[in-house]
Amino acid sequence: MESTTDTIRTYLEERFLFEFDDETTPDTDLFKAGVIDSFGYVRMMRFLESEFSLALDGDEILMNVLVSLNAIDEFVQKKLAGE
Repeated sequence: MESTTDTIRTYLEERFLFEFDDETTPDTDLFKAGVIDSFGYVRMMRFLESEFSLALDGDEILMNVLVSLNAIDEFVQKKLAGE
């Protein structure tokens, strides 16, 4: 079974047609790097909801902290743990 990090990483790389490497690391701000825009963010949020059976409220969607692979993974892990 794939880890949440691997699942999210695969989604990001396939959906947004890029690869994590020395320049685009798991801590890279994907907005500042030009990988994700606002439409991509909405798609990603819908993916997280469906893939991990998460219920995201408006405040969580608008938090604007889900900008890197590591930040997204940490958020998903907390939601799955019930935090």
